[in-house]
Amino acid sequence: MSDKCQTSFVCCVESGALENYTLRMIESLRKWGGKFADAPIYAVTPRFGPPLSQHTKNTFARLNVNHIRCNPRTNYSWLGFLNKPLALVAAEECITSESVCWLDSDVLILGEPEELIFKEGEDFVACASDKNIGSAGLEDPQDKFWKELYTIFDLNIENIPWIVTEREKKNIRIYWNSGVFAYRRSLGLAKDYLQVCFDILNAEIANHESSIFFHEQVALVLAMLKRDLKWRALPYSYNYGMGSKTHSQWYSEEQFKATKIVHYHDAMWPWFWETFVDCLDQAHPPVAQWLKPLGPLKNEAPIQWRATSKLLKEVRSRQLNNYTKACRVL
Repeated sequence: MSDKCQTSFVCCVESGALENYTLRMIESLRKWGGKFADAPIYAVTPRFGPPLSQHTKNTFARLNVNHIRCNPRTNYSWLGFLNKPLALVAAEECITSESVCWLDSDVLILGEPEELIFKEGEDFVACASDKNIGSAGLEDPQDKFWKELYTIFDLNIENIPWIVTEREKKNIRIYWNSGVFAYRRSLGLAKDYLQVCFDILNAEIANHESSIFFHEQVALVLAMLKRDLKWRALPYSYNYGMGSKTHSQWYSEEQFKATKIVHYHDAMWPWFWETFVDCLDQAHPPVAQWLKPLGPLKNEAPIQWRATSKLLKEVRSRQLNNYTKACRVL
C-alpha cells in the first residue's frame, strides 16, 4: 500500500452499529480521498467485547484495513470515549508514517482533504467546529470548569490561545472538536492525550452541562497545549456537522457543497436518512449515488453478540453512574 502522503488514518471499531459506521467511513476515504485514498488505515478495537462480523472482516481485507484488537488494562474501560486515545496509542505501535490522522466513525469523506497535510512548522491540525462546552471568557458559565483544568495541568490562563468557532463565529479559548484531527507522530501526542484523559478522570470533576462526556475532547486540547504544539485550525469544511437536532437551524447548502469531511452524527439513521441523502444529492451527487443502495444504518451483529453487547452496556452504564456520583460538578 502506498504511503506517499506520509499520513496514516486511525479509527475505532466495535461489534454492532459501529461496524457499519466504520465501514462507510473507510469506503468513502478509499473512494474520494484523492491522494489519501491509498493511505494506511488502522481500525482498532481497544477493549473487551464481541468479535466483529465476518462481513466486516471481509470488507477490511478488501479495503486493505489493518485491524488491531487489544485490551489494555485501565480502570476506565467503561467509558467509550476513552477508546479514541487508546486506539491511537495501540495503532502508533504499527505506524511508520510522518503524520497520524484520527477520524471518528461517523464521518464521511466527500472530497480530497488536502489541508490535512502539514505545512512547514506545523504539528497539529483540527477544527473548532462549534462552541459546545468551550468558554468565551470570564462571564461564560463554562469558565469555572476550564479554570480548574488549567490549574490541574499547570497551564497559565493568560497564555491560552483564542479561536473563533466555525459554526457560531464565537470567540472562545481554544477548544477543538476531536472528530477529525492530525498530528506529527514523532511528538508523542497520543500517549500524552491518553494520560491527560486519565488525569482528568482521576480528578473526578464533571461539567455542569455535559457531565464527563466530552472529557476526551477536552483532553485533546490540554495535551496539545502541554506539548506546545504548533497548530493550524481547519475550516468547517473539514468537520461539517449535520444531524437531526441542528439541521433546521444550521444547515447551509453552500457550505455543504464545499465540505470535504462531514460529521453526520445521527443523520444516517432511519429517522433522518431521507433528509441526509437529499442533501447529498444536491451537494455531492456521486456520494449520494453510492450511499443510497446501502440504506440507513442498523445493527447487523448476530443476535447472540447483540445480547452480549447489551449486557456489557448495562454493566458499563452502572460503572459510569457510580463514577459520576463521586464527581465534583463545575
